[in-house]
Amino acid sequence: MRAHRNQPGGFWVAATNPDAAAEALTGRTPLADVRSFMALSDGASRLVDRFELTDWPGAFKLIQEAGPAHLIERVRAAEDDDPRSTRWPRGKAKDDATAAFYRR
Repeated sequence: MRAHRNQPGGFWVAATNPDAAAEALTGRTPLADVRSFMALSDGASRLVDRFELTDWPGAFKLIQEAGPAHLIERVRAAEDDDPRSTRWPRGKAKDDATAAFYRR
């Protein structure tokens, strides 16, 4: 993973290199068009992008129906089910996880 961190074609982590913020993907949507959204740290997004226990629409439905804490509980259960990172190889067996949900 280190060979891909903060490299073109890899992934960007501002915590280790503040210049990574320049690589952020951005966009705009008029606020009047936003009905709801979720924001996840990389630790919370593991449910989708590392563990593949759901897809993005499924994660959105989960957080919308059961809340951010439930999504994080699902992440923690997956981490606990694979403490040695053998089923899901990863740099850290457990990662900090933050999830937020907004609904107008």
